[in-house]
Amino acid sequence: MRVSDSAWMDPKDPVVRNIRQRAREFQGWRGKNTSIEPLLVQRYQVDGFYNYHFDWDESRIDGNRVTTFMSYLVGNCTGGGTNFPFLPQPSDDRWCDVIECDEEGKDGYQGVIFKPVEGSAIFWENFHPNGTGHTGVYHAGLPVKSGMKVGLNIWTWDSAWTKPEEST
Repeated sequence: MRVSDSAWMDPKDPVVRNIRQRAREFQGWRGKNTSIEPLLVQRYQVDGFYNYHFDWDESRIDGNRVTTFMSYLVGNCTGGGTNFPFLPQPSDDRWCDVIECDEEGKDGYQGVIFKPVEGSAIFWENFHPNGTGHTGVYHAGLPVKSGMKVGLNIWTWDSAWTKPEEST
């Protein structure tokens, strides 16, 4: 599923507290039932990857990960992008600083590949407003070909999230 080294950040560290606060402020509309999960740092070295997955799980009944931040702390590598195979590729060339626009660089992968650009971040909502999972956020950490990638995951957990009613 994943080849990487992971470490949970100390929630008492002042830098970690500041990052969590900024993530809360970015999502100012979130209610009192939301919290920022412990921050996870992952290091991917050559051949490191994370298979395709969702950050949400509709089988849960006690809440869910409603949003995700993927921040790139180190990106001195080739490969290692974050691929969203079901998202359409933007046509505006201004995106090419942070997404792979060259078909050769996409290595045959479909959708959008966010490059591991140090200091950049991706944010996405894991659910539609009706509570159903957003299938467009299916993603993977592509294999690192050379160098190293370090990412910081920030997930927002909502304990009030409820599984949508099944339609009859």
